[in-house]
Amino acid sequence: MIDIVNSYEQRAKELYENCDIYYNKNIFIAKSKSLYESITKSRVHSHNEYEFFIPNSPIPFLINEDSIFFGEIGYIYTIKSQQNHGIKYGLSNVEYTDILVKKDYLQNIMDELNCEDNIFSHPIYLSRELKFYLHIFAEEFKKYDKKDSTKLDMIANLLCREIITGKTNKTIDIFKEKQSYQKGIYLVADFINHNYNKEIKIEEMAQLAGLSKNYFGSAFKKALGETPHSYLIKIRISKAKVLLETTDYSLSDIAKEIGFRKASSFTSQFKASTGIIPSKYREKSKKHY
Repeated sequence: MIDIVNSYEQRAKELYENCDIYYNKNIFIAKSKSLYESITKSRVHSHNEYEFFIPNSPIPFLINEDSIFFGEIGYIYTIKSQQNHGIKYGLSNVEYTDILVKKDYLQNIMDELNCEDNIFSHPIYLSRELKFYLHIFAEEFKKYDKKDSTKLDMIANLLCREIITGKTNKTIDIFKEKQSYQKGIYLVADFINHNYNKEIKIEEMAQLAGLSKNYFGSAFKKALGETPHSYLIKIRISKAKVLLETTDYSLSDIAKEIGFRKASSFTSQFKASTGIIPSKYREKSKKHY
């Protein structure tokens, strides 16, 4: 069993290589560096802390106990103390933020807020407030010898409270047992992750998976819970969210960047997927700090 918060100079750095690391006595934050084609290694482990995993890019094949699921942008995935979890396969070009909190510290805050354990059954919506707390915690930590430990403690407390009181998406049960993932389907999913902005033919994916064209679609859906086309769209929309939040690209440029030929097609698909048009999403989620 790993005690991450109290071993950040040793075992934690092994688990979180290619990450920027920030911490105080109660909380540990690892943010993956934006290194193109860097590999996030396969790892399944457990530790004493509560963990809150935030995909900053779409991440398939996340594990929590016996469940394997797709990590979407815009959610926080929760892991209880001592649960086996991690990433089933090594993946390239993925980004994430990982928050680990000492068990007793978080439990005291949960008791104070009369919080139930149901936050560990469903993903939590990622709020702008939480993004802000993560940002200012990192900025204060980067002052190094001049950092204010009291300020870090206060930010850590606010960060934990924001997670605990966050709105959960109860339509997603992260412990719902999934069909076993097949290696061929994993290869296809990873291929889509890297080629989502191109035209991908069903024959190409079936060949990569080593399956017949007729059987591939049903096998993919059994493994991932959705069709190859819907998976591709989910990747594209997730990438679009990042571009809307972090750039001033026009909708036409974003459409081309993620693989849509027309901005109108992108807009209609984005609204169908999220319930809101891209410009409104940008307006609501654009950072103000």
